[in-house]
Amino acid sequence: MNKQDCVNEKWSSRTMGLIVLPLALALGSIGFLILPVVGIFFAVPLFILSFFFLAAPDSKVCRLILRKGS
Repeated sequence: MNKQDCVNEKWSSRTMGLIVLPLALALGSIGFLILPVVGIFFAVPLFILSFFFLAAPDSKVCRLILRKGS
């Protein structure tokens, strides 16, 4: 694994989070208007998933490579 792989890993994780977040917002708002309990039931896991992707820490290998390369 090299420095570019680590940067790509970080960007792909953030991109997945930014793709899932609008889906969660749309599902939550539509679900809240039509069937509130069911809409929130499906939207909350998507919110959690999107924040997990956005705040995902780097792997230990990437932390070592990026710290060593700086």
